[in-house]
Amino acid sequence: MEHEEIYVMMMEALDDTLADEQQFLLASHLRNCPPCMREWRALATIDQLLRQTPALSPAAGFAQRTLARLPNHRHRIGLIGVMYALLLLSGGLPVLAIGWVVFQYGAVITDPGMVRSVAQSAAQLAQVVGAVISALLTGIGEFVVQQPAVFGWLLVMVGIVSVWSGVYRQLLGWPGMTLTRVRSLNG
Repeated sequence: MEHEEIYVMMMEALDDTLADEQQFLLASHLRNCPPCMREWRALATIDQLLRQTPALSPAAGFAQRTLARLPNHRHRIGLIGVMYALLLLSGGLPVLAIGWVVFQYGAVITDPGMVRSVAQSAAQLAQVVGAVISALLTGIGEFVVQQPAVFGWLLVMVGIVSVWSGVYRQLLGWPGMTLTRVRSLNG
């Protein structure tokens, strides 16, 4: 029998919903499995502490104070309307501005001399960007050749971060997977 099924039985036993034949299976497994017995004792202790803890009630007037602090519904709707209007205008204003520029300066923009000079400027800018990227890559290559230990440690650190982020994601996802399995076992 899998430990996940035993864990489900433990939860049902704590809720007093475990069938008699399953109680016998749980008891026999707990006698033979020390880790599950430790888990059962811990769960039973926590359950007992929770059952003995007195129920707390909210302070007098808590609901009225909380409702008084909630924002006004009309004010909220008005604020949402203003936000939508701003978003609409922020999307429409650039289109209107471009249309106005084209209308005002259309003749200048379509002039062949202007188009040629803009194309030359764009080509020169592309050359400068290419030279900068080439210099950066050359510098990084020289650094790696001159300082291989630093680059190696950098790769080791990136690998460690990658591995531990995967472990962390699995640890965060594990209870959800168990809960899904528990539901499928119950259903």
